[in-house]
Amino acid sequence: MTLTLPVGSLLYFDTSTNDTPVWSKITEHNRAPVSIDTTRFESTQRMSNGSLRKLFIADKKSISASWSMLPTNDATTVDGGLGASSLRSFYHGKGTGTFKVKISYNGVSARDEILTMSFTSCSFTVIKRNVKEKTADVAQEFWDVSISLEEV
Repeated sequence: MTLTLPVGSLLYFDTSTNDTPVWSKITEHNRAPVSIDTTRFESTQRMSNGSLRKLFIADKKSISASWSMLPTNDATTVDGGLGASSLRSFYHGKGTGTFKVKISYNGVSARDEILTMSFTSCSFTVIKRNVKEKTADVAQEFWDVSISLEEV
């Protein structure tokens, strides 16, 4: 049985290999709050008369997210989103460069934000292994996952 969350996921990765985006949702399974911060790049300088002059360069976003007890397989997450194995594969594959990230605040595409980002850090910790519901089932692991992204 698959549970569908009413709003969908907050974060999506572009997993396409060409110019047409293929948005893969990152699971909400045991996700901690996502931190979306903005860093302002600017140059400030005091003038000879004491006034302050600022030269605005850009605002760049950074995203931090973490999951506890995240299942290995996508099919065993509560919403069918990317599980630990898929996130790890993405990080070691396409995640070595830049990629598109979609932030969907409320599931309405008019409010979606698409950013070009890269990984600043990523960690995968095995918490439980060889977990089976029945002895005939294929064993899986549960992971603690933490990612940090920054806009390029």
